Amino acid sequence: MNHTFISLTALSLALSFLLGCGREPLPAGMPKLYPATITVVQEGVPLDGAMVQLTAEDPALAKWGPGGITDASGVATIQTNGKYKGVPLGAYKVVVMKRARDPHPHPEWADLPNDDPNYQKFQQIDRTLQSYIHVEPLYSSLETSPLRVEITAGQKGYTIDAGKKVKTAVARSPD
Repeated sequence: MNHTFISLTALSLALSFLLGCGREPLPAGMPKLYPATITVVQEGVPLDGAMVQLTAEDPALAKWGPGGITDASGVATIQTNGKYKGVPLGAYKVVVMKRARDPHPHPEWADLPNDDPNYQKFQQIDRTLQSYIHVEPLYSSLETSPLRVEITAGQKGYTIDAGKKVKTAVARSPD
């Protein structure tokens, strides 16, 4: 077998590994990102489906928007600008929000054609479902949230307590 071919193949694989396959380069000026997960709990129980948004206390980092959505274990893998894994080092204020609504009694109707009578019923029922906020307003506002994390190179996992469990109905606007 041709040694040049093997050498080029090995070099190509090594470069792919080092550079990442198809990974988009970081935007100009973006600081180095460090892997971070944030576990959100309420009364010691993981909060799933919550949006976690970090706002840098350092104005120089303000344009980089780290955040994530918690999974069933309450863990959000933080990305910056919605697509770059990790977070710049620094101190951050944390906001947690979760809004959900009652489940639809007929989710199977959602994919029906628009002219199907059951789809029309789906739409009517959908407009009547109640939405709820599941995090106290204190933690959902940048102005009032007491939640903070310090992203460091030596720590990857952080846990924050988003207060007590709540389920506050959202006022619906009249049709």
